[in-house]
Amino acid sequence: MAHVVVLGAGLSGTIMAYKLRDALGAEHQVSVINKGPEYSFIPSNPCVAVGWRDREAVTADLAPIFAKRRIDFHQ
Repeated sequence: MAHVVVLGAGLSGTIMAYKLRDALGAEHQVSVINKGPEYSFIPSNPCVAVGWRDREAVTADLAPIFAKRRIDFHQ
C-alpha cells in the first residue's frame, strides 16, 4: 500500500490529489496537507472588496470536498 501526500490544497494541489485518487485505487491512501481549513479563490478578492461578491461565494470548506473523494485532509 502506498501513501501519497500532497502539500497544499490550492488549485494545483487539489487537482493532483484528485488525479492520484483516480489513478491509485482504493488500496492506496492519498492525503492533502494545507495551512488552513478553507480555499479562497484569490482572483475574486477585488470583487469581495468592492462588494460585488460575498466572501462565502469565493471560499470553500476543504474537508467535505476531499472526503467525497476519499482523500484524507489535514490542516
